[in-house]
Amino acid sequence: GSSEQNSQFQIALAKTECDKLGLKYIDSTVSNANEILPVTQSLVGKVDAIYVPTDNMIAVGMSLVAQIANKNKIPVIVGGDGMVKSGGLATYGINYYKLGKQTAVMAVDILKNGKNPADMPIEYLTSCDLKINHETEKKLGIRIPAGLK
Repeated sequence: GSSEQNSQFQIALAKTECDKLGLKYIDSTVSNANEILPVTQSLVGKVDAIYVPTDNMIAVGMSLVAQIANKNKIPVIVGGDGMVKSGGLATYGINYYKLGKQTAVMAVDILKNGKNPADMPIEYLTSCDLKINHETEKKLGIRIPAGLK
């Protein structure tokens, strides 16, 4: 969605990396769920791959994006593992289960151990997980190198 700040941030990072690598891109956004189908269809024949950031609106419509993209042999790289389960090819990103566990430890420190949140350092996950949808890999007729799996 064009209005989600997290999406805008991730897209800005992706554009920067594309520029560094000399990759051309088409910036397509949707402002409501009804635009997911026509925007995805508009990319067919114009792109070699689609990147979808962690975006709530697209996450809900991800199976539609995947249906169009996979039928047209366009890999979809996504921002979250839930979108991989909905037909995206792969993500290298945050493991929300690990993030939840880390957050729970912090919550226990506050609620049970009396720590003040203002005095606690900001914490980040130190690793990302690669998730691949092997069914989508087969539909696309591609092979992801074993070294990446």
